[in-house]
Amino acid sequence: MLAVLVTLTPSRRFKFIDCHKAKVRTVELLIVDVKTPWKSTLELLERAFRLHEFIREWLKNPQYSNYRPLFTTQDKWTIAKYVMEGLKPFRY
Repeated sequence: MLAVLVTLTPSRRFKFIDCHKAKVRTVELLIVDVKTPWKSTLELLERAFRLHEFIREWLKNPQYSNYRPLFTTQDKWTIAKYVMEGLKPFRY
């Protein structure tokens, strides 16, 4: 859901990119999940996990305060790690 919100308009994408372009060499955007093989869900989770610090930063913008409840808790990030481990065998 957040991936759609971040990438919905060019201005949102640019503000998200601004949140992390000074900290990393290569900027990545979130992946929107699709109803296809498990691989896409794994890739979505892996990218979201790598970018969760920047998602939090993007949500600090008052313009996006309505979306803050969509950001997950640390417990859910831990669960996401377990799901990623379970999906890794399906990558190939």
